[in-house]
Order: sequence, then C-alpha cells, then structure tokens
Amino acid sequence: MAQHSHLTESSTGTASSGHSWDGAPGLDRPSRYAQLGMTKLSLNEQQRLELLYRVSREISDRLDLNELLARVLRETAASAQADAASLLVVNESLSVVSSALIVDGVLHSDPHHALEDLLHDGLAGWVLMHRQPVLMPDTSLDPRWRRRPDDDRVGAKSAIAVPLLGRTRVVGVLTLARRPAGSFVEDDLTLLTVIADHAAVAIENAALYAESQRRADAMAALAETARAVNSTLELDQVLRLVVDHARALLRVETAGIALLERGGLVFREASGRLSEQLRGLRLEVGEGLAGWVAAHNQAVISPDRPSDARFVGGLSQRLGLRVRASAGAPIVLDPMTDKPSVIGVIEVINPFEDRFGIDTLPLLDSLAALSATAITHARQMAELQAAESRFSGLFEDNIDPILITDLDGVITDANRKAVEMFGYEQRALIGLRITTVHRTGTAFLGSDRFAQLRDGREITYQTRVTTRAGDEIPMDVHAKLIVRRGQSFIQWIQRDISERLQLEEMRSDLISMIFHDLRSPLGNVITSLETVSASLPGDHVMEHSLLTIAQRSAGRMSRLVDSLLDLRRLEAGQMVLQRDATDLRDLVDDVRELTAPMATVKHTSLTAELPDRLPMVAVDSDMIRRVLINLVENAVKYTPVRGRVTISAEVALAEVVLAVSDTGPGIPPTDQGRVFGMFTRLQRDRGAKGLGLGLAFCRLAVQAHGGRIWVESEPGSGSTFRVALPRDAVLDD
Repeated sequence: MAQHSHLTESSTGTASSGHSWDGAPGLDRPSRYAQLGMTKLSLNEQQRLELLYRVSREISDRLDLNELLARVLRETAASAQADAASLLVVNESLSVVSSALIVDGVLHSDPHHALEDLLHDGLAGWVLMHRQPVLMPDTSLDPRWRRRPDDDRVGAKSAIAVPLLGRTRVVGVLTLARRPAGSFVEDDLTLLTVIADHAAVAIENAALYAESQRRADAMAALAETARAVNSTLELDQVLRLVVDHARALLRVETAGIALLERGGLVFREASGRLSEQLRGLRLEVGEGLAGWVAAHNQAVISPDRPSDARFVGGLSQRLGLRVRASAGAPIVLDPMTDKPSVIGVIEVINPFEDRFGIDTLPLLDSLAALSATAITHARQMAELQAAESRFSGLFEDNIDPILITDLDGVITDANRKAVEMFGYEQRALIGLRITTVHRTGTAFLGSDRFAQLRDGREITYQTRVTTRAGDEIPMDVHAKLIVRRGQSFIQWIQRDISERLQLEEMRSDLISMIFHDLRSPLGNVITSLETVSASLPGDHVMEHSLLTIAQRSAGRMSRLVDSLLDLRRLEAGQMVLQRDATDLRDLVDDVRELTAPMATVKHTSLTAELPDRLPMVAVDSDMIRRVLINLVENAVKYTPVRGRVTISAEVALAEVVLAVSDTGPGIPPTDQGRVFGMFTRLQRDRGAKGLGLGLAFCRLAVQAHGGRIWVESEPGSGSTFRVALPRDAVLDD
C-alpha cells in the first residue's frame, strides 16, 4: 500500500466539526485561491444531476456491502474526476468494518488495514469525530492532512471529506482528493454531501442485511455443529467435533477444549496449527486465559495476549508460542441455577483476520453450551456402559436364577443359574412368557400386577416354577423394573426355598411336639400344686407362700406355651377365636392381679384408670387377657425401680382402645416399627431374657380380632402401647 500513501490520507479519517471552509484555519477561500493562482473546477448542474441519478441507481438495489461501496465510489470518483477516493464504513466504536479505495481509476482490494491506521490522526478521522464535512483547498497547508513521504513529489492536493450520517450514528466517511490544490469548490462539497446522505442510508441497509446474513450463517453453522455433536455419545469424538467446528465457525488458527480434571485444566482435544502442542497440556485454575475463564466463569477476548496482564503464564510461556490473540468461554453445567458448575473451557487462538469479530463471544458461549450438553450426555453414556458392564457381570455370576422380561412378561434374557435350573437352553427360554415357567400360584401375575411393576413398584411373592423336566421347585420371587441400554425391563430374581420350607416344616412339627409334650406334664404340675395347697393346713404360712410362687410360675409357663401354640396357629391362619361377652373392667382386674407380684418385686406402681362405664366386648377373653398380660409384664420389666405402669381405656365411636403406659426409657422412632416382629431384639433388650415373641403374639392376636395395635413413645419419656378393638366387637349394654 506504500505506493498509494497520498491517496490513503484522503480516504481515511473520522468526523469533523466547523464550517465547510475551515479546512485551513486562518485562511479565507478567495484570497487563498488568488494567492495560489488556482483554477476553479466544478461540475455543471447537468453533471450533478446525472451523477446523483447514477449513484441513486447503483445503490437502490445493492445489499452486498462491499459491492455497494465499490460502485458508489467508482461513480463518484469518475464524475468528480478525483485522482483518489476512499469510502470507509465504521461500527459504533469507530472501527473500520469495510472500505473501498480508488487511485487513478483503479479499485484496490483489501485496503482495510492501511485506511484503519489513519482513523486516529487523518482528515477522515477528524470528520468522523466531529460529524462535519470538510473542504480542504490545499492539503499541504492543513494540519489535519496526514502527510506522506511522497506528498512533496506529487505536490499539493485539494480534498473533500464528508461524514455518512445514518439514522442514529455516523456510519462512515467519503473522501475525495484531486490535484492540484484548489481544484474542489463549495458546490462540490454540497454535491458530495447529498451523495453521502444517499450512501449512508444504503450502507445502513446493506450492513443490516449483511448482519442478518452473518447471523443466519452463524446459526446454520451452530445447527450443523449441534447435529454433528449430537450424532455421537463417545466423549473423544464429541470433543473432536466441537473443536473442528469452532475453528471453522470462528475462522481461527487453533481451537481447543480443556476439561477440569483433578483440580486442574487438561486440554483433552485441539484442532489446527497448535493442536499437537496443546493436546495433553495441563494448566492450573487461574493460569493463562483458559485458567482465568475457569476461575471467573466468564467469557473473555484478549486482542493482544502479550500485553494483557490478566493472563499470566498459559500457552505462550508454557509452549514458547506466539499467541497474538485468543478468546475463551466456560463450559458450564446448570448455568441458570444458583450453583453453576464449570467443567471446562473452550479456547480459540489467533484469528485469521488478526482480530475477533463482534459475534465471537456469543458464538463461543453457544459452542460452550453445546459442549456442556454433549459432554454431559457422553459422560452419562460412559457411566451407563460401565454400569451395564457391572450389571452383566453380576447378572451372569449371581447364585440366584434371574430372568429378564419385557414389560409384558416375555423373557428376553436369562443368567447361567436360570438356564441350569429350568433345564432349557438359553435360546429356548428367550421368547417364553414368565407365566409359562411360573405355572403354579401365578394368579398373582395378572395384568394389574404388571401395571404396578411398570409403574415402578417392587413385588415379592412365592410360587412354584416348573422345569423342562416337569419338576416343581418352590421359589421366592422378587420382581422390579430396571433400565438396560436405555430401555425398561422387568427383572425377576428367584430363590429356591425348598430347603427352607423343609426346615420350617420340621421346626413346626418339633415345636408342636415339644409344646404338646410340655402341656400335659405342666397341667399335672398345676393340678398337683392346687391339690397340695388345698390340703395344707392354714397355719403353714411359709409352705402356702412357696406354693403360691410355684403356682404363679407354673401359670406363666402355661400361658407361654399357649401363646406359642396360638402364635403358630395365628401365623398359619388356623386360629379359631372363641368369642364371648367380656367385661373389660373384670379383664383388667384379672390382669392386675396376675401381674401384681412382678410389679411388687420391682416396687413399681401398677394402677388402672378406667372410665365409669365400659361396654361389654365380644372377644376371645383368654387371648386378650394374655395380650394385656404381655404388655403389662413388658412395661414392668423395662420400667426402672419405683416406676409407674398404668392400664387405661377409652371408648370412641368406632372402637374401644385399651392402653398400657409406663415410665421407662422409651423406644427410639427407628425401632418402633420393629417391636412387633418375631424374635426381634432391640438395643434396650440387651441383658434381658426372653425369645422376643410376646409382642409378635400380641400383634397377631389383636389383628385376628380385626383390631390394631401400635406404640407411642419418646426416648426418655416412657412408652404407651394401645390396643384398639373395632366397633363390631363391642356389645351394647
């Protein structure tokens, strides 16, 4: 561009202020022209009209900005017989976005950088800054003309510079230069101002069109990037696609993605000139541009990296590379929440045009958002694949037979143990319905049950499976919904309970035998003790006392045996209640009398707080009596010495509620749901004797009456066990 330096002056600059003839301060135009001996050159009226017509015609249907500038400048320069002409378009920050330059009738390509250099101290810069036209009769005498080495050789010139005023701002400047000095007059300035007004409107329209096209192209490129990125779930491939598209979309030499790993940033992928040096590079959070972006969760452009003090260290220092400019954006999970999480950074380096466009950060942010989604999906897929691998291992090596079915119960997979148990080859099992092998007791597996499974409920039941050989095997089955490879299935875990059922049967027979064998001699003991007590003279106080203790102990043993037998029957659903009309007050008195000796030994107060009127109830009085005895004996056992146990009752509309309250240590909330289980031992039971069957019996006995039983307790504040008998067990007085 050196050969055109004198023309470059005339084609650059910014707005100006002042009168159109203040181009040479202190000089008036006529006297100066006379001094210079210059000839007045101007267009006649016809030429002006023809020029305006041609310019208007050229700009009326032009939407390509570069083509528009070239045509307007060519027509204007030719008609004005200008030796040089320039047309400069600027953005809101007065940076050049497009330009055109004609020297001696030749249109020069890409004068952008040469013209931009003159914005700060040239004539065009003054015009842009002051938003006023300037007619400069003699460029050698005006300090606003930036002199060039060849000005002395070419000689003085005359120049006109006119701002292009858009709707809301100055959009550019039109400059003409012609030899010799004094060759432009005021009529030329007026004409050029009119042309500039027309051109400003056309340039704004073209700029808007170019911006819309650029945005459309960017959106199309982003859409293509999204399509490509979403076409795979392999993390390495996702990262490769992102950096490749980022480099092409933003027109940069290098693009890279760094992910947070073990407290630092590691460049996992890069594309372009520096990719080999970047790949695998580790930066600390806060180090370099990428580290700064990660630390601040903020996108940034650095147009001149060497002079930017924010980015200490980083690529230039670590790799010994010349990084002219770079930009970066954080890759963030959940950006719209209160706790966004930065997982990485996308960085682009050294744009081909030596500077980034105004849309760089929005495009980087969009790419970062795409990356965050794609990386998340890729990581989830990797985790899913790992989980699938773990599941497959556990599935095949499980000691229990496992079947996988679709949501309609058709078998899709079977582990080795299932193949072994059913006696089918695996391919023969695939395609069978679950009800084909669960042939017995499968009324449970109706359509409603499958609906429950599809809704996420877990179901456990017992059945008998039928093998290929026709053998029936009792099984516990646990069924639940699972997800494999992104699809929903039902998993059926089966456990052979043949040995357990045999053991339970043997245990039941043994218990029945023991209990029956105990009842007979225990009954003889009780009868004998009663006979001895009745025949013993009344003055044998010590003997009577010992016999009383023996009778009470034998009675407790008898009730325990009966409770155990009843517990077995109740559990098996074989119990037949012997209901009769029972006075609850009398029942409570019996319970107090039978448990009083135990309370006396512990110096525990045992009282009854009953309403004046209690209805008669239709219950198995012996069974309910044993329920209350169990509750009272438990209360006494866990109540400290000199504590208090209270039996109470209340009559509600739908039920009668009996309660046993104590002042013991209470039961933690986590244990309250377990106290009614068989063989349950709680923390408070350490050191206590017993089988843990008493409350289990209470639960089954009350439920057999259609009632309910529960506990209310606060640690340190005692416990209250409540027994509610339904209304249909109450007899009206």
